Amino acid sequence: MHKCDVCRRRDAVYLRTYSGHKLCLPCLEKILARTVKRAIGESHLLEPRPKILVPIRPSAPAHSLAILALLSRVEKKFDATLGVLLPSQLRGREEVSRGIEYAGKNVKVEVIEANTPLPSTSDAVACIRFERAWSLHYARKWGADAVAFPVSRTCMNLIGVESLLSGRIEALSESLPILDWARPPVLASAYYIEAEALTAYAYLRGLHSSPLCNLYIPAKTPLLSIMGRRPELEFSSHKTIMRIAERLRGMERCIVCGGFTREGSICRYCEETGASQLFLSS
Repeated sequence: MHKCDVCRRRDAVYLRTYSGHKLCLPCLEKILARTVKRAIGESHLLEPRPKILVPIRPSAPAHSLAILALLSRVEKKFDATLGVLLPSQLRGREEVSRGIEYAGKNVKVEVIEANTPLPSTSDAVACIRFERAWSLHYARKWGADAVAFPVSRTCMNLIGVESLLSGRIEALSESLPILDWARPPVLASAYYIEAEALTAYAYLRGLHSSPLCNLYIPAKTPLLSIMGRRPELEFSSHKTIMRIAERLRGMERCIVCGGFTREGSICRYCEETGASQLFLSS
């Protein structure tokens, strides 16, 4: 059995492809927590004793629970309150309760359960914007200072490349680390974490939950065949996507989900999925 490359004491349980390090669970958790801290810290938006909403995304509940656990470690010293936005129809309640209980050891946790209608499309941009509109709706009701939206670096990069290939440049807002114009601001808390590491951490921590809907990114298969599933390429490509996305900051923003729009005050994704009704009813 290999020993952890970091602590040199405990047995390694995970080989992180990005760095090549063999890690035990405690060291993996510490590394990912520092990465979440970096993403949150770069926003310069959070004060001591913040109220942060963490949505358990219907399309990625395991990743969401992983971010909840990691964020609770980061925010412990800031005396934060984490609001867990929980879809009432989510499966795997025992695992979900385990994740919430783990976070509750570090910070105050409040559960906000909501019956969530699911979008009728599997388009990744439409689904993510629907989930973000849902999160913003309840964040305002709860009085959150920010939303820690759990989307991996892998997903953000794939959507960024897909938006360039398809000509849907307004979807590049999904690749930004923060939507500081949204109310409350939306932080990409997993901005520097690849999907593989999030999935491994959730599995090892016992945070299992099946998605209620699946995202479809047309460019995913050909892109991964070219990339050879090498996560380090995700980190290098995000710089190019970011430069383009930053130049689009002058675009109009959807008042429902906060994403870029070319259709007026409400983007076509929110119109198509019915997310605009969430905003209008708040």
